Amino acid sequence: MQPVIVSAEEQEVHANALRILNLSRVQYVVAGAAAVGYYTGLWRDTKDLDLFLAPEDVTAALTVLAANGYTVEVPAPHWLAHAYCGPFYVDLIFGFGGWRAAVDEQWYDRGKPTTVLGQPVRMSPVEDLIWIKAYVAHRERFDGADILHMINACHESIDWRRLLRRFEPCWQLLLFYVNLYQFVYPSNRSDFPAWIVHELVERWREQQRRPVENPLECRGTLIDRYSFLVDIREGFHDAREQWVLAQGWTLNDLQEDRDEAERTVKEGNVRPARVA
Repeated sequence: MQPVIVSAEEQEVHANALRILNLSRVQYVVAGAAAVGYYTGLWRDTKDLDLFLAPEDVTAALTVLAANGYTVEVPAPHWLAHAYCGPFYVDLIFGFGGWRAAVDEQWYDRGKPTTVLGQPVRMSPVEDLIWIKAYVAHRERFDGADILHMINACHESIDWRRLLRRFEPCWQLLLFYVNLYQFVYPSNRSDFPAWIVHELVERWREQQRRPVENPLECRGTLIDRYSFLVDIREGFHDAREQWVLAQGWTLNDLQEDRDEAERTVKEGNVRPARVA
């Protein structure tokens, strides 16, 4: 497939944002649909341009974009900001929506130099794209197909040891996607190095032999902020707490996130995204 053709106005809004950030020497990487297309050749229309950057670079990015005519907002202070120009916008993403981790320097340091809309950029490392998309398993959106397509296209170049390190200590989630891949592509089992399949399966077996470490813990909230609220209400421990605290946020911040998610569900506003 070829890249989707969008309007010249939309292209200019996105290209200008890249130009402004480059001139200001703000570090970022391109992600989202553009990165999936870059790695897989599967291009799709999208509502925005996703840029990933470290939290310490967000203020500089928003400041310079605002100074150049963009309207900026921060709807989710732990992970997401927007920069609008007319009906088009750029997403500035600096963490996981489920609080799992903040974007760090590795995204930029290991990014692939390329060109997008005529501007020099770095493309998100494929390992980090797989890692962050693995936590997008929501009732309104599931990025599993993107993950499987990137593995299918890039399995020979993926740094599997680095990918495993990224998932730690949530290695079971990586095992899930290895298993899902082999279900979807049963003839492509050799796309995974034998050692990583063996490592993950042995970990699973060892885990079954040990007593449960954290009874009534729910990690579902890491992958869907809506669907597992019922479990937290019924007494399960929200596993996001450790990640929230590790990033310098408070449990009150997490409670506010849960409260906002509860309101969204009650208002009936959790619906599948029209364009992912």
